[in-house]
Amino acid sequence: MSEPLKLTDFDILGIIKLRDVKGIEKYVTKIQKTNAETEQTEYFSRSKEYYNVKSLSELSNEREELKRLLTREYGKRNFVILENMLNCSARSYFKKFEEYILSGQNENSRIQMDMARKCMEEDTKNILVLLANNGLISVNPKLVLPQSDENCQKRAIEMDNKAVLYIFSKALDLDNKELSNIEVLTPGYGSIYIGPFLKEMYGVEYTNIFKSKYISESSRIVDAESPKQLVSNQRIFNNNSKVILLDDNVGTGDTMQELKETLSKSGINVVASGAVQYNWRNYYKVSVGKKEGINRFDTSKFDFVNPINYAGHKLYSHAIDLLHSSGEEYESYLNSKSYRLENCCDIEGAILRGIICAKRTGLNLCKASESISEHDEVMLPEYQNVVARINVSSQSVTDKIIKQVEELILKDAEKDIGVLEEI
Repeated sequence: MSEPLKLTDFDILGIIKLRDVKGIEKYVTKIQKTNAETEQTEYFSRSKEYYNVKSLSELSNEREELKRLLTREYGKRNFVILENMLNCSARSYFKKFEEYILSGQNENSRIQMDMARKCMEEDTKNILVLLANNGLISVNPKLVLPQSDENCQKRAIEMDNKAVLYIFSKALDLDNKELSNIEVLTPGYGSIYIGPFLKEMYGVEYTNIFKSKYISESSRIVDAESPKQLVSNQRIFNNNSKVILLDDNVGTGDTMQELKETLSKSGINVVASGAVQYNWRNYYKVSVGKKEGINRFDTSKFDFVNPINYAGHKLYSHAIDLLHSSGEEYESYLNSKSYRLENCCDIEGAILRGIICAKRTGLNLCKASESISEHDEVMLPEYQNVVARINVSSQSVTDKIIKQVEELILKDAEKDIGVLEEI
């Protein structure tokens, strides 16, 4: 019997629990304790295999091995298979993208990058079948990843929560916008899934740009006169594209602002910008002086501000390290940080954190709450007279995300009212 996949099953890292792991044992992490109700052993949906350094040939062979395990069921086991296939494709794609940029846009690298891109898009399409619980899983046997002995570095994609990305992408509602010549531009490695998701959901094209404070290699070409030297293709320069700039997360907003200024100087029309997640905890802590040395992002400079709170790379990194050690340690650590709780799914918790942290600074993200409570701490002088607000498009995205999650909670837990409405 296939275990049904629900969006509320995903934890903050995008990992789910499952029991049926036949044939995929090396791709999951066993939880030593058994489920008291079912007396069955449970597993987490990722293992060291997901994060280990591997050559391009190893990634290619692994994706082919996973293909043979795939069925057409809308279940958790299939999700594990498809997520690992997509992981292979994305790592291969970024490696060839990196090689393409650092080689001065070598044609052979571009061809191999395109091979990996097609695999990544097919895997994304199949994952969306499971997330939407609609459609047919299918694979093209002719689509294979490039092979070589080159190693892909051990990089964790922080925007690796497929449920959160799906909920955000649905809230963008690009079907209601003029899509002619729209190009989604995403920077760095962490946002690599955003473009494929939006392409498969709405038919828009996407470009990756080799620009991120986390990409050390980009320092070798940081003085490039034009972003033309940093992109996966030249469409945004040739077709008078209307660019939507999207990142995986925003902490201070500095990188996004710098990128927008660079693109503007090159004549690129950035019509909208934003991120899937925002570090609202830091936003609050900076506002009251509990966090020094960084800026507070300016909500007025983004078009897709929303309440999904980014937990921070340190939490993700440490949680992944513990997952490599044992499933119990991983779960215990997230519990200690108020994640993986029985009474609140992690997607709901991420939104609650965002709303509460923003509200403490005087910023009301949730329309269901008509008044803003008095602050329990004094804002720093530079923020006391700042009227923080979000624009109409951000409010629309925020409202749709909250509504989606409330509906998921009501459907899966049969609650009488949405927790978010009680704030």
